[in-house]
Amino acid sequence: MPKQKGLLLALVFSVIGYGAIAYGIQRPETFKLLTVYSVIFGSYLYLVSQKEKFSIKHIIWLGTFFRLIFLFSIPALSDDFYRFIWDGRLWFNGINPFAELPTYYMNNPSLAPKGINQALFHLLNSPTHYTVYPPIPQFINWIAAWLATDSIWLSGVIMRIALIMAEIGTLILFPILLKAYSIDKRNIIWYALNPLIIIELVGNLHHEALMVFFIMLFLVNHQQGKTYGAAFALAMSVAAKLLPLMFLPLILLKMNVKQNIKFILSFGISLLIVFAPLLDAAFFRGIENSLLLYYQHFEFNAGIYYAFREVGYWLNGYNMIALIGKIFAFSAMISILILTVISYKKKWNISNSMLWISTVFALFSLILHPWYISLIILFGSMTNYRFGILWSLLIMGTYTGYTATWFEEVMIVVAVEFIAVIAYIYYELRKNIVTLKQT
Repeated sequence: MPKQKGLLLALVFSVIGYGAIAYGIQRPETFKLLTVYSVIFGSYLYLVSQKEKFSIKHIIWLGTFFRLIFLFSIPALSDDFYRFIWDGRLWFNGINPFAELPTYYMNNPSLAPKGINQALFHLLNSPTHYTVYPPIPQFINWIAAWLATDSIWLSGVIMRIALIMAEIGTLILFPILLKAYSIDKRNIIWYALNPLIIIELVGNLHHEALMVFFIMLFLVNHQQGKTYGAAFALAMSVAAKLLPLMFLPLILLKMNVKQNIKFILSFGISLLIVFAPLLDAAFFRGIENSLLLYYQHFEFNAGIYYAFREVGYWLNGYNMIALIGKIFAFSAMISILILTVISYKKKWNISNSMLWISTVFALFSLILHPWYISLIILFGSMTNYRFGILWSLLIMGTYTGYTATWFEEVMIVVAVEFIAVIAYIYYELRKNIVTLKQT
């Protein structure tokens, strides 16, 4: 009876907590947000500890229910979705969203289509930058503009339905993959009920939900030896978020020459078809501009980079981001290639390999928002490593820098996050090595 009471309390605290974040708490209310998140996270850990009491269907239904709590909410912790609406309204009116900066339409109001106006413009968080979103998110944006041209709220609901459907697809595929890997299928609970995944991917409308679903579809097809299906799924994942391109060398190494030819052809054709509606000079200009900004201008929650930045200040007296950013981008690429070769020679499980590739990429990133570690949580749920779970708790501390009118990072929060996560990675690696020696 006490344990049943504990389960009930954890479920009640979770529902109340998600409801508060969905419909009550605003981003500048740091104390409320982190307090509620801590309660939800504690409830999550308790539910995970009692996973033997749940069937796989129960876990999937519960994960779906938690996500549905956010269905009718407007994201309070992220304003990215206003750009989704902006892009969707442009594309719905036959204008490539990569073609012009948002400021162009404010300076030329006669050229602005319906729905592109001052009110929406003032909600954008990056009106002086080109859009960065690939075709699958843009297609969902288009649907939202088609069905809800004049309503920001309804546009958000439509987008969220698409993301919830993607997440349900991920949860359905999860047990298939875990069974194939001879891993306890109840490990799905690490991802299904993870508060960061629920809040950021569904609550805050981030496209990682689409990317994750197609990555899962790729893994299932790859495990079953379906080369064409795997290639198509990976292409769709890239079309949702460009990030999965970093897995391509690993995937090609794991196949023979004949499979590689089939995979590359199918992958390339699929990419060409899905990107075709947006492909023109404006698209490549926008993507290039965004990548340059990512590694040479923007910085957020980049613990390792910040240490090098301080050295740059000490040596030259200014922020050397233009140089350090290039070095980090090159270092990430080389490290990923080295990891790819090591994983191939050591015959690592593909999910294990992808976990470490994703981790290296995150550690070398100059921008690391909470939802950027979604892949680490996903792949960690398929392995014995749980540092992504710790990270999903600590990275929410980055919200401490927001006020009603401004943002300033709290460096002690970033330092605690990265020191704790790196230390736990080291601990888990040592623990795994010892376990392997004992067996």
